[in-house]
This record gives sequence, structure tokens and C-alpha cells, in this order.
Amino acid sequence: MPRHATHSHPAYNRGAMTSSDALQELCEAGQEALMRMDYLRAEAALVEAEGLAWSARDWDTLARLYMPLQESRRQRRLRCGEGTVALDLLAEGPEDDLDGRRVVENFPHGQLLVAGWGTIEPARQVRTLQVEQGLFVETFLAAVYPVGAGTAVAIVPTDDVRLPAPSPRQSIDRLVAELPPHSMVVSADELPRGKHPGNTETYARVMDLWERLHLPFLAAADMQADPLKRMEHYRRTIRVDYACELAHQKLSGVARELGRAKRMQNAE
Repeated sequence: MPRHATHSHPAYNRGAMTSSDALQELCEAGQEALMRMDYLRAEAALVEAEGLAWSARDWDTLARLYMPLQESRRQRRLRCGEGTVALDLLAEGPEDDLDGRRVVENFPHGQLLVAGWGTIEPARQVRTLQVEQGLFVETFLAAVYPVGAGTAVAIVPTDDVRLPAPSPRQSIDRLVAELPPHSMVVSADELPRGKHPGNTETYARVMDLWERLHLPFLAAADMQADPLKRMEHYRRTIRVDYACELAHQKLSGVARELGRAKRMQNAE
């Protein structure tokens, strides 16, 4: 499986270049990479551009770049869906120390659910390695917990959450109450077993999980009356699901409205 470099172009680090110049070059580089179907490089350039534009409150640039960023991520997910799908990479007990690096060696291309014993660290490692090595592989952030006579898998929205420690006498209700808000909990027995080549059926199953995970965050964003807070919530939705198309589309729309309002204010 070919690796794809995802670092910034050296030109973006030139000291003499203004932030505006760097922003425009990043946008152009992202668009060019997208046209070449170099989706990981396109995403990396556009993510960097989005950060600069957000800091500068450059609404017009943000309105333009969210759609190609959405497309690069949509294509990234499609490529992941063409690989191996394994949704049962679960620790079997407290002594089973899953290694994210080993997971990536075995599954360098595909859609995964990786869950440590009471920890998301193995999944976090997989995500880090995906960026470092430029791979078309994605994983949910998940942890395994003993519940009653079996085990449950908690899928959490972001990697900055605090998880409860596993307890052998824990009930499912107590686990759900102690998990971060909007976490998903499924029985380990409900997950498909084994590895499967990606197809329309596996892709639909994985997409259903992503949608269930991001929908509460998307709904919370829609409820924000203030446009800036709405954009912040849509950006958080993308932290939960990097390829959430609606969040990108709505970000572009709100940025366009803010840019129009800013131009009208300057014209007065």
C-alpha cells in the first residue's frame, strides 16, 4: 500500500511569506492535489489553510475552502472503505495490551474499530500513525469494558475525554452514566466478527456508526443562534467525524453569510 506524505510544502515555512500569501498558496496547493486525486495531501494543505483562515476570521476564504476540504475527506473515507474492514479489534482482558503500531502493520488500509481495555490509547495510536505514514485507514475511538457476564464496547466522540476505569461488577447503566456525553455503547457480540473486504454492505454499516456518533453534535450546532458559535460547533462535529459532509457544507454556508455581512458593514 503506497504511503502518502501529508506534511506541508516547504514554501509555507518561508519567513518572508506573509500569512495571507501562505494561506492562498495552501488553498491552491490543496486544490491542485485534489485535482491530482492526491487526497491526503489535499486534506493536509486545506486543513492548514483552514486553521490560518479561522484565526484571521477570513470568512470568504473559509467559504471557498470547506467544499474542497469536504471532497478530499469524502474521497479519503471512500478509499478507506475499499480496504479491509475489521470492527472487532478488541482487547480481551486487562493483560491484553493492544499495540496501535501492530494494528497498523496488520491493517494499513481499511476501516477499523480498535478498542483497548478501558482505554482508547490503541485507537489514538492508529490515528497518529495514519497521519505520520499517510495511510488510507481510519478507526473509531473505542474501549472495552466488562459488563455483567459479557463485555461492552464504548465508542467515544473525541480523544480528549476522560474514561472510567473498568470494574468487574459494573452494570451497563452505570457504565453509560460514567462515559463522556454522546458516547455509544454496544455489546461486543453485536459487532461483526473477523476481517472482511470492503464493499457496499460493510461501508453502509460503518457509515451508520459514524452518523450515530456525529448526529448529536450536528444537531447541537444547528441550534446555535450566533453564527460564530454555530461554526465552532460544526468544527467540533468534524472533530468527531472528520468526513461529516453536512458539517462542511454548513460551515461553508455560515462563512459565506459572515463574509457578506462583513462586506456590507465595510461599505457603510
